[in-house]
Amino acid sequence: MTEEKTPLKLWLSGLGIFGVFIVLGMLAGDASQYSIGDHQAAGTAEMVNTIQADWRANGLRNAVIYGMIADFVFIAVYGWGSFVAGRSLYRSGNTLVRILGGFVVAAAIVFLISDYLETILQFIQMLRDEGVDWMAATAATAQPIKFAAFYVTFLGTIAGLCTRLVTRPKS
Repeated sequence: MTEEKTPLKLWLSGLGIFGVFIVLGMLAGDASQYSIGDHQAAGTAEMVNTIQADWRANGLRNAVIYGMIADFVFIAVYGWGSFVAGRSLYRSGNTLVRILGGFVVAAAIVFLISDYLETILQFIQMLRDEGVDWMAATAATAQPIKFAAFYVTFLGTIAGLCTRLVTRPKS
């Protein structure tokens, strides 16, 4: 039983960190017309420069850098938590739960790679105070892949847990 709960604690911890990011984003309100999501999707050095200039003008540069550092922690906790949760589901005796677990494991790997790639490239551009076209384009390409992988890990883990609960043999 402890073996089953441990992966979920890590996965839930990742979701908790994500929830904190959402709340902090809401509390920041209209401090800038641009969000981290805009920076991720910018696609060009020119747009990255526009966003970063706005953040500097509004005194947000350091806060954004700290937010990106915190994002590295989130990626590790949620990505690894999803991988371990998927592996736990994959070890189930139920075929459907095993399939869902396999999808979650694969999506967790894709999430880790795409989100780290995107965030590292964003972080470098922030520290340079300058956008770089290939970095902006690569980060913008990684963003939808990261989101798709996140949704698969999130919904796949929930579906696997529900399926395992519903199909559990009655004692």
